[in-house]
Amino acid sequence: MKIMLATDNPSLEGKISDRFARTSYFLIYDLENGNFQVIDNSSIGTHGAGPKAVQLAIDNKVSAIISAIPGETAMEAIKESKIKVYDGRGLNAKEAIEKFKSGEIKEI
Repeated sequence: MKIMLATDNPSLEGKISDRFARTSYFLIYDLENGNFQVIDNSSIGTHGAGPKAVQLAIDNKVSAIISAIPGETAMEAIKESKIKVYDGRGLNAKEAIEKFKSGEIKEI
C-alpha cells in the first residue's frame, strides 16, 4: 500500500504542509518496504492544482493521502477517486506515517 504525504521538505523529517495541492513536495511512501520517492511540486502550476495533485496520487497508485485539509475542488476529485484523506497537520512525515500505521490519525 502506498500513501502520499504533502510536505514542506523532501524528507521524512519534513512537516506536513499547511496546503495540499500547492505543497512544496509530495512523498510517495510504500508501507510494505519503507521506500519513498520525492516529487517536487513546483511545476504543478496555478490553475487546477487540486485535481492535478489528485491525478498524481492516482498515477502513483496511492490508497491514502496525508495532508492539511484539501480545498473544495481537490476534495471533489479525491472523493471520486476513492482515495482516503487524513489530517496530518502538526506532524512531520515520519510521525504521520507511524500514526497512520497505528490508526491514530483522523480521516477527513
